[in-house]
Amino acid sequence: MPVLAFDQTPLLLLGLAAVLFLGVEAWRRASARATIHLGEIELLRARIETLRDEKWEIAEREARYRDLLRAQGDVIIRRDLQARLTYVNDVFCDTFGKRRADVIGHTFIPELPEGENPRMLASFAGLATPPYRVRFDERALTTRGPRWIAWEEFAIRDDDGKLIEIQSVGRDVTDRKLAEEKLAEALKLAKEANRAKSLFLATMSHEIRTPMNGVIGMAQLLLDTKLAPAQRSYAEAVRSSGQALLAIINDILDYSKIEAGKVRLEEAPFDPRFVLENVAELLAPRAFDKGIEIVTDIAAAVPRRLIGDEPRIRQILINLVGNAIKFTVAGGVALRLSRTDTRTGDRAELLLEIEDTGIGMDETNLECIFDEFAQADQTHARHYEGTGLGLAITRRLVLAMGGRIEVESARGRGSVFRVHLPLPIAEPAPGASALTALEGVRVLILNDRPMLAGALARAAGAAGAETHLVADADALARALAAAPADAFICPADGAAGEGAALAAEARRLLPGIGTLVLLRPQDRDRLDALTQGGDAPFDGYLVRPVRATSLVGRLTDLRVRGWTGDIGAPYAPDFAPEDEAPAPHRADAPLLSLCILVAEDNEINALLTRTLLEHTGHSVRLARNGAEAVAAVEADIAGEIDLVLMDLHMPGMDGFEATARIRSLESTRASLPIIALTANAMAEDRQVCLDAAMDDYLSKPVAADALGMALSAWAGRRSAHGTPAGETANHA
Repeated sequence: MPVLAFDQTPLLLLGLAAVLFLGVEAWRRASARATIHLGEIELLRARIETLRDEKWEIAEREARYRDLLRAQGDVIIRRDLQARLTYVNDVFCDTFGKRRADVIGHTFIPELPEGENPRMLASFAGLATPPYRVRFDERALTTRGPRWIAWEEFAIRDDDGKLIEIQSVGRDVTDRKLAEEKLAEALKLAKEANRAKSLFLATMSHEIRTPMNGVIGMAQLLLDTKLAPAQRSYAEAVRSSGQALLAIINDILDYSKIEAGKVRLEEAPFDPRFVLENVAELLAPRAFDKGIEIVTDIAAAVPRRLIGDEPRIRQILINLVGNAIKFTVAGGVALRLSRTDTRTGDRAELLLEIEDTGIGMDETNLECIFDEFAQADQTHARHYEGTGLGLAITRRLVLAMGGRIEVESARGRGSVFRVHLPLPIAEPAPGASALTALEGVRVLILNDRPMLAGALARAAGAAGAETHLVADADALARALAAAPADAFICPADGAAGEGAALAAEARRLLPGIGTLVLLRPQDRDRLDALTQGGDAPFDGYLVRPVRATSLVGRLTDLRVRGWTGDIGAPYAPDFAPEDEAPAPHRADAPLLSLCILVAEDNEINALLTRTLLEHTGHSVRLARNGAEAVAAVEADIAGEIDLVLMDLHMPGMDGFEATARIRSLESTRASLPIIALTANAMAEDRQVCLDAAMDDYLSKPVAADALGMALSAWAGRRSAHGTPAGETANHA
């Protein structure tokens, strides 16, 4: 039987296909693995490129850092906690002449010039507390010689805040130090120059004031004698010229003191009403001599007492009012005092207004009126002389008090200066009783001087009175026909006619009406004829400038007397309500006779002082120097000497030493009142005298009123200085 042949072709094909399939699969898997390896390679290449870039940036930053360190020129060093150097820059090596290899790992202390105190670097002092920095200057020896190095040390800490190193940066500040030394030397020279200027001003002030005291004082004494008209005119010229020179000296001294910052403001309670009215009274003779009016106008809301520097406020007012009088030829000057704030509290915004009817100023002048040495008229043909410092001084004083000053003016229409001063209140404004003191009273006032009449009307109206202004006799008749009046006030002489005739007409029309006459201080010789006797036309008088309290007091007194009391009954010249400050002492007022020792080396001033004192009823003993003054006090066993007027600059023994000798005496004579009478007029001179155990201070040239006030204040008193044990000084 034959064997069947098997066809192996399909198997072969199947095997071949399987082989091919396996080969393709293997190739596919190998290809996939190759692709994965290529991706990893690309990733590695990218990372390598990134690392190369970062390395380049690091190298660039390091190069920039090195360039920065080299360029800044500061010494930079680092030390470990054992003060061994771990790093120094090139500037360190160049500055101190050291090689880096020689100093790393060693301590370093700069070599100092002879006499300099060492300052240990890396002492750790001050680095343990914020801001963890220490700064100091040190003079060290370098390759360029001694140089000033400004060191700054600060702590280097790790992430845990642990101190690991100290870095010090030193900068060469020799040029700055030299500049500071030159500046200090220049400042020293400037201070010495300023002291020399102050000494010069003080010396010249003293040397000028001493003869000026004689010139002005003797001229006044001459004017008190009987003189021919021409002689009186010459004497008046001498006195006014001396006063003008004295005003210039005072302006220069005030300005120099303010410029040098020597003005010290004092804080003490004071009565603003009294200050304003006192300034008006002080300057009234000057205004009346020019034929112009001066009035005060005080609002009821003004506190009774404020806290501030009264002398400086007085100086501000005197400067402004003096200027107003100077530049006013017709009309008058009004001093107004009010309060601009309406809130209640412990402070008040005080407003001082000085208004005049003078020549005024234009816009150009207003821009520079407060500048130093500025005047509205700068031409050589100007009519008004002066230093041009008064307003500059005033502005500086106002600013020093925290206030401000303004001016409103027009050419030919006068000026208004306004001073705003914020001041603490010591005592509030008067109560309601002051506003109703004249309630129900009808007052007629002659309006021939509008500024004066208006001020009187406002003052009486503020106290509750009904006021009416009448222009002349016809207006007076119409006013009395319309309604009865309780009082009529008019000047002794005026444009509307003689005051006596008007008062008589008022009495004819309304019998029993009270009449008051307005007089100037120089009209005192007419007082008796106007107010005393059965046929006297007036019941009383008011002295211009009129105080509001005096006006209310006079009208109240008339009402108490029923308006029909003793016609012409005299009014006490020293009338002053309890709440009104006493009027200043006048030279012609009676005073207790004193025995006064005058220590004065200048013969003219000694004669002047002696004459002034003897004219007011005092007895005088003279001493030509301090030694004679001490001897006179020692020899006064009976205790006849009541007071000493002590000059400061005298030959042999000056006033200070003489005062010390008197205070050391073992008797009651040690407590004699001693008043400095000196030409020293600087700001600190008064305090120097008080510190030297003197009791008061008067500067030359001394006015008779100021001298009289000082004597009145110390009459019958003992000094607190040098009081013997067991004896109590009388400070009544």
